[in-house]
Amino acid sequence: MIVLTGSNLGERQRELNEKVKEAADKYVDFDQIKDTTEESDVDKLFKIDLASKYGNIEYIIEVLKSGDSLYISRALKCSWLYGEDFAKFINADYLHKNVVPFLSSKMKKKLLTAISMHVRNETRAENFYKYCMDNKYTGIALKFLNFTSESFKLEVLKDDTKCNRMISDCGSEYLKNFIGVSFTLAEAYVATFPETARMPAFAGLSYLYTVSDDKYLDLLEKSVVLNPYNTTILGLRISKSIMKHHKDDRVLSKPSLYVRIIHKTAIVKYSTAEDAKKYAVAVLPENVENFWNQNYCSKYKFILDKIQDGKFEFVKQIFTAKYPGEAFETHLNFYQKQFYKIMTTEEKETWALQQIASGSEILGIGKDYNWYKFISFEKAFEEIKKLVLVTPDYIKRADMMLILVDSAKTQRDLAKLLKHYYERHANEQKYIKENFLDRVMQNFNVFEFNDDCWSAWNKLFYNLDVYSLTVYSSKSEYKIIALIYHIINHIDIPEAITTHINSEMQFYALKLNTDKLKKEEVEMVFQYLFEFYMTEIRKFENVPYSDDVKYRLRRYIHFILDLLDQYDRTKLDCPEVVNQFMKKDWDEFSCHRLLREPKKCQVTRVDLLRLLKKDASLLVKHLPEVQDNIDNSFKYDISTVLKKLKIYFSNDIAKDYLKFFNDILAAEDRLWLKEAHAAVHGIFQLGDENLKVDFMKKYAPTEAVINHSEIDEKLLRIQQAICSHACYSRPPVPLQSVLMYIKGDYVHFCLPMFHSYLANLPLPLCIEFVEAILNTPVSIQKHGIRLAFECFSEENLNTLVLRAWKKTKNVSLRLIIFKALHAKILKESNTQSILFDTLKTIALTLGQDDDDEIFRLLISRQWPEPMKLECIDIAWKVVSQFPPKQANLARMRLVINCMSNNINIIRSDSICGIIDTFMSTVFKQEEEEEGNGKKQSAEAIALIDAKWELTAAYIINIKDINDLSKKIEVAKHILNKCLRSQESGARQNRQDLLKTCMTFVNNMEFRCYDQEISRYENVNTMMQFVLKTLYDSLPLEEIYIEIWELRLGMLVRNVLMAHKKLVGQEQINKDAIKVIVMSFAKELSNLIKELIDTGLYFNSFLSDIQSKILNKMKTVKVKFDIKIKFCNMISTLCLGLMTFGIPEMYLLVVNLLPDSCNPELDEDYRSVVTKLYNVENKEIRCNLYRKLNKSDYKVLDIIGQ
Repeated sequence: MIVLTGSNLGERQRELNEKVKEAADKYVDFDQIKDTTEESDVDKLFKIDLASKYGNIEYIIEVLKSGDSLYISRALKCSWLYGEDFAKFINADYLHKNVVPFLSSKMKKKLLTAISMHVRNETRAENFYKYCMDNKYTGIALKFLNFTSESFKLEVLKDDTKCNRMISDCGSEYLKNFIGVSFTLAEAYVATFPETARMPAFAGLSYLYTVSDDKYLDLLEKSVVLNPYNTTILGLRISKSIMKHHKDDRVLSKPSLYVRIIHKTAIVKYSTAEDAKKYAVAVLPENVENFWNQNYCSKYKFILDKIQDGKFEFVKQIFTAKYPGEAFETHLNFYQKQFYKIMTTEEKETWALQQIASGSEILGIGKDYNWYKFISFEKAFEEIKKLVLVTPDYIKRADMMLILVDSAKTQRDLAKLLKHYYERHANEQKYIKENFLDRVMQNFNVFEFNDDCWSAWNKLFYNLDVYSLTVYSSKSEYKIIALIYHIINHIDIPEAITTHINSEMQFYALKLNTDKLKKEEVEMVFQYLFEFYMTEIRKFENVPYSDDVKYRLRRYIHFILDLLDQYDRTKLDCPEVVNQFMKKDWDEFSCHRLLREPKKCQVTRVDLLRLLKKDASLLVKHLPEVQDNIDNSFKYDISTVLKKLKIYFSNDIAKDYLKFFNDILAAEDRLWLKEAHAAVHGIFQLGDENLKVDFMKKYAPTEAVINHSEIDEKLLRIQQAICSHACYSRPPVPLQSVLMYIKGDYVHFCLPMFHSYLANLPLPLCIEFVEAILNTPVSIQKHGIRLAFECFSEENLNTLVLRAWKKTKNVSLRLIIFKALHAKILKESNTQSILFDTLKTIALTLGQDDDDEIFRLLISRQWPEPMKLECIDIAWKVVSQFPPKQANLARMRLVINCMSNNINIIRSDSICGIIDTFMSTVFKQEEEEEGNGKKQSAEAIALIDAKWELTAAYIINIKDINDLSKKIEVAKHILNKCLRSQESGARQNRQDLLKTCMTFVNNMEFRCYDQEISRYENVNTMMQFVLKTLYDSLPLEEIYIEIWELRLGMLVRNVLMAHKKLVGQEQINKDAIKVIVMSFAKELSNLIKELIDTGLYFNSFLSDIQSKILNKMKTVKVKFDIKIKFCNMISTLCLGLMTFGIPEMYLLVVNLLPDSCNPELDEDYRSVVTKLYNVENKEIRCNLYRKLNKSDYKVLDIIGQ
């Protein structure tokens, strides 16, 4: 046995190293040492280190197989282990067969990580990369990938999308190691990103610029296509270099690229005004919508600021050249997006006056007064005064006065405005006057007011009762402003202000306002208040102390403390008289922030480690502090220290700490749960195996059920702590000791153990543990099932699942098995074949008592397509055999709906069988129901509806012209059955069949849009057949609205076919959207004209027709993924309908016209309203007025009259 005697951790570690070196120098026979008994961790570490010195690979492999985390970690430090000489041992195949089966999950990762840090041979690295990827250790695989050959890396970049994402997520440092200096790899890496998203990749590769600036920039120019909203730019250093050395040959030749990716500081520093003009032209967006949406002037302000003279005229010139015919400074966006900031003061005034004179009211009706903020104060003042006189709306009047505040630039302007406001607006509502003063305070520093300004301002304060002793003023900040101004200008303080600071001072607001002052002025305010409160306190010095005095003093002492605290004084600045009074009433003031004592620092894990390295005996002296920390902390973790003690101080300090933890449990005082957890954790960290076995036996529960009314609370807490912390023992406590606690009500406490063992227990022990709890009651067995899916091999897992499923009828356990199996199959592709066969086997044995969730999992959309097909078939095979109970009918409906939603992959023969059976029974059921008067249950009706939907989905799923013929025959057969009794039979049965028929046809129409656009021609042929059948079988009066539904559906599909190239595009531009909507309008106009010509267009149906048109337009919006607002699309549709000049359609246009569109933002909307207004038809005009009277916009406002 090796005994270490050093006084601290460092000495003992050196002592162990010296003993190893001494044995190695003497060439001690390792075989003799290997067989000696190990009485401590140090003995084992000695052997491992000596084996490392001798290069004894067999022993090191044996240590790796031991499963002990400490010993494995020590063995992995052998640097020679990873060399080429031992490649036959340290390779993926050998380790997988001979070492990995003995390791815990955690140690397996540690082993692979250690290998990744040392292996540099390209072939070995490739093998380990593949092994890690196969076993889902992607993070570790990437470490190996760094050291593979360039050709291998290129293959990975080309084929592995998931790995590419991981590489980009690892950050620039990893990327630098992965790419190295290879531009071939860099190009392949960049190519994995979409063209418009490559700038982040280049930012990560910026180090290549130092390798070859020309190659880097060539690659960048070749690869990057910037999207309009690119936010990734190159660093400042590389940007400066590009501007210094490549401005002429690259930046100025491709400014649209470089200006948007180079750091703007570098652009500003190295560019002239002429350069800036070239940049400004180059970065203009392709269309005017993007110009406004990107806020061009704000985004490229740094460029435009280089242009000192004629900035506005220049921007206007390039705008007009790029977007001819588009409004610039007269556009609403120019104002809203603050483009006016590029103007000079004179240009702003001219622009504002022009806008007022034009009467265009682009800011909104009656809001032209906003322009006066850009006009000189004298002009604005006179004009606003006139407007105020004729404005009855007090809110608008208030806004006008705020505009004047914005227009005022000097104190002279402000004084004039304040005097006018007092004279003319003193009777406005209180909140309006407060808003006015607040706007002044935003724009001006009140404390810098001259006498004239303050006099006018002060009158408003008087008007607002700021100085009133009797009227309550809600804005206490005004009193503070008045106080500060009076103090710094040496003016006598009004009585109302004195009363305020004597009773309800807000020191936070005071501090915010004094932050606007000069340093000496702040001190004046502080000293004034400090002396004021001290004067009040001193009045009590010679007064006998009583309760009345105490309560009166409290206010002033709190004021003094708050004042000192806000102005960054300390408790040392408290006068002695205040301290004396506080001592007499300490409970009142002890928690004040100024007086609060700093928290006493805990003795942390780091502190204890530092002491251990300095002098281990100090750890024993600090045990009282450790006890305090356990008592006062929610969780006090010193595991790292305890592990060091267990290894190097097992015979001295560790025993003291072990006694300390036992004493905590043995104390007669009440034991808190956190104390129990800390003590039990310490015992499992420090104790030897015998001690831990006896400890667990001592506190083992005798009953599975916890009787909370009788059990000793202290005992229960210890038991709970043992359940939670037994898993932290190294080596693991014996299985029999653990099983004593895995029972009944204690299982809940053992959940941390289950998760910990899964990660940390050597695989053989983990499997033994899982097998043991699989032979327990169901409440425990379910945890074993979950663990088995994590640690069992595929073969063992397959056997376990089949045995457990066959053995148990417990519904909850069967659900756990099925869920775990489902998750395992989806997660691990290499086990899918075996386990999926198992899942199919058990799925075929499902019974009606099994949980509904199993059936939902069986037809889950997560399954890969081939598996999904099989699962749906099995699900129907199972549920269709169940008795027709409510729950079973719901399950059948669930499967039928799944078939409808996956109609493209389901085999036709499977569906045909269901449909044939359904058709042979559904009409008989309706007749029987009518005959006996019995109604079917809601669930049965829902199942029938689902089968009708499946039938419709099947018929409309037309693969080719041959399939079309077959489906038409099926549709013909079904429609004939539905319509066979239209000429005879009971009225109720006739109505029911007609309703069934219409529902079926609507389902077909709805399902049409599930098909690919390439199939729409066949789909329309089918729907034309359906429409003709309805025409031939039913009177027009019964199917008029249905005709609209079907004709509109065919119309929509024609539009989709005509513009199919646009379907699936990332973003369709405004022009393309207009073409699509106009195409819809043309098709719709043709349909309406046809109906008018045949006398079948009826205005009385407009409400229904409008609803159907809107629904079809929503379909168009969804299929083309159109981003603009739906109301704007409808406005364009209405405009399209108006262009055909069919008077009968005008009323439909009025009905379609949105009532929520803003005519100021939608030109089409304004045009439609104008056209409708100009129609010489009273009915149209009346309906137009009725429509728009419900909205915020009136007819005359929109048309500008």
